[in-house]
Amino acid sequence: MELNEYQKKVVYTKECFLFLLAGAGSGKTRVVIERIKHLINQGVDQKDMLALTFTHKASKEMQSRIGDETLAIHTFHQFCLQSLKKENSYNYQIFIEEEHPYSKTELLDIQVYKNSLFKLKKPKIYESYQRYLKSYHLKDFDDILIDFYKMMNQKKKKPKYKYIFVDEFQDTNHLQYIILKSLITKDTQVLCVGDPDQSIYKFRGAEPKIINAFIKDYNAKVEMLTINYRSNATIIKHANRLIKRNYRTLKKDLNAYNQETKHISSYIFMQVDQESETIKNIIHEHIKKGIKPKEIAVLYRNHYRSYHLKNYLKEIDFSYYDEYHPFAQNQNIHMLTIHQAKGLEFEVVIILGLESNIFPSCKINQKQYLEEERRLMFVAMTRAKSHLIFTHTRYNQYLQRQSPSLFIRESGIKSKVYKIE
Repeated sequence: MELNEYQKKVVYTKECFLFLLAGAGSGKTRVVIERIKHLINQGVDQKDMLALTFTHKASKEMQSRIGDETLAIHTFHQFCLQSLKKENSYNYQIFIEEEHPYSKTELLDIQVYKNSLFKLKKPKIYESYQRYLKSYHLKDFDDILIDFYKMMNQKKKKPKYKYIFVDEFQDTNHLQYIILKSLITKDTQVLCVGDPDQSIYKFRGAEPKIINAFIKDYNAKVEMLTINYRSNATIIKHANRLIKRNYRTLKKDLNAYNQETKHISSYIFMQVDQESETIKNIIHEHIKKGIKPKEIAVLYRNHYRSYHLKNYLKEIDFSYYDEYHPFAQNQNIHMLTIHQAKGLEFEVVIILGLESNIFPSCKINQKQYLEEERRLMFVAMTRAKSHLIFTHTRYNQYLQRQSPSLFIRESGIKSKVYKIE
């Protein structure tokens, strides 16, 4: 498909600093790739370009789509680690979150403290954790960023890039942003791409307001991509309706390229047994209609809410794929948390467990956290290309009554009790 006029504007831009506000499914990665290819065709040396992404998967995908192994496309951590190893004997082992005496919550607290550059309150466990790392000659991912930043401040001669690209900029934390700033010279052109409506990593220190800081600090021009090439018109209409509830400094409405309209179903079940059996039936119906299992996904806010369905599917020998079974990816349906599904797309998406206290999570009482949960719902809805289904149960496994998630009403979807035809 040919680039649209808004995409072309970014590919051929002469702006020094540009922020691309790119909505879900608007072809942002393609725009970055086409921009890089255009610059190479203009004679720009690959060594003068650096692309920073947030996952290994994204960096590999960009590399293969550009078709050039010499181009520097890295995650922030990869780039910083390589630079440290090049400059000095940085021979530490990397701390992997497996066997250690710290809880997930403690590690997250430490992570957020470190990537605030020690500006937040120091967690109680911090000194003990640092001693633990030192005793095993370990560095964690945040240490790598901090050590790189220190090295950049001490160096007379810094690496010079004429062009820097940052993808998924809404997931940037304070530490990553100051690292980006340390790489920008008077000759650098920077293109940052992101969507504040899809910023879902606040618990790790990501701040959508860093987008506003970049625009202000560098007087960056803002361009928008609002044509969604993924989802049909009905899905886009209801996703827009939901996300408008958030306070947004950069406002945009998605516009569906695919003008097809299809009903979004929201089903109420009495209990999880009925829900699990019906989800299996819904999946079978779609497979019968010719949709491949790998094009179907069941998404949920947390693993706990998916246990009953997973056990039920195991009992009836129904294959599914989640992050523990990568070998089965092609034949089976996907079962993923919404965080795991970010960046993916499916023909059929079933959002499981839309109950108050589960999604939005019961921890959420402050406005800013509720907005983060709403962005998570927006991400979940916009994974679907053709069919979107919500489910919730009236009673949990302890037979306690629960109310439906407010996100169903905010999306403008009416629920009905599911009756097996």
